Amino acid sequence: MKEQRGYIVILPEQIIEIPLSSNLSWLRMFYALPRELVEKRPEYLELPRNIRRLLDSEKYRSMLKSDSFLELVWDCYAWAAWQFFQVPKKGGKYQDIPGDWQKYSGDFPLWRMAYLILPHFRNRIEASDGGSFQELFTEPTAHDIDWLTYEQFSVFVEDLTKITVEEENWQPLIDEIWKSRQPEDYAGKSVQKRDFMRSWMHSRTIPALSLEEIRAHGLSINGDALYDIADPSAEFETRVLEKAKMDDFKSRLSETDQRILELRAAGYSQKEIAERVGFKVPSAVSKRIRQVANRFDDFVSKEYGEFIDKHIE
Repeated sequence: MKEQRGYIVILPEQIIEIPLSSNLSWLRMFYALPRELVEKRPEYLELPRNIRRLLDSEKYRSMLKSDSFLELVWDCYAWAAWQFFQVPKKGGKYQDIPGDWQKYSGDFPLWRMAYLILPHFRNRIEASDGGSFQELFTEPTAHDIDWLTYEQFSVFVEDLTKITVEEENWQPLIDEIWKSRQPEDYAGKSVQKRDFMRSWMHSRTIPALSLEEIRAHGLSINGDALYDIADPSAEFETRVLEKAKMDDFKSRLSETDQRILELRAAGYSQKEIAERVGFKVPSAVSKRIRQVANRFDDFVSKEYGEFIDKHIE
């Protein structure tokens, strides 16, 4: 199956694709952060809690493009996910990662997994009813996304973590990492150890913190982000098809896929769409939408290539 490159939003007069490589693709996760965590970077409290108002402002688009935005989202979710990883203990049972949070090195592979799990969170949120960019773009401009409480956010991340670990079959890997702990996995002051581990994993050297510590004392971000930062020039290269081209694209789809697009543009949930097109489960709608997104990507790329061939010698 072709790898998904972005999320599509189906509106009555256009289709928009949000590339996974863009900072914008993390906005839905930002909107799920509680105010207590965003306050640690207070400038981001200013971001409009409506995607249309945000994208209409050059100031807020610039804030969204920054590395600071990515660090805020990634760090908060990674620290939250860490709390819900389960590690083995004697007797074949499982427990939360034990001990003082600060005793673990930022180089510990479980910390890396806490960041690697984030794209899975992003995809699961996008596939859910009420959590997708489709819903964000169809909200009235005057409507603001409600803040989650701190407690709601904790439950939200706990559910995402448990589902992802189970469906991606990560528990055996977590078990092996825990059973194979090394001295380097614990915080220390050795410069040689730190430099070696940084080159091995391209990770941060800050100590692990719990959500409670972040809430009380704030974020201390003094290392490189685990992910490579997206090229700023590529930010917000949302691919948009206006009505004429959209009609051309839709004409290439099956009647079922066309009907799904029409219902999605009209604001129907995946469950409602499944009932109307005869699918047994909403996940079948999600799968078809991903397939349409891939075809959309090919279509736009072909249109762009033809444009280049026509206008550039």
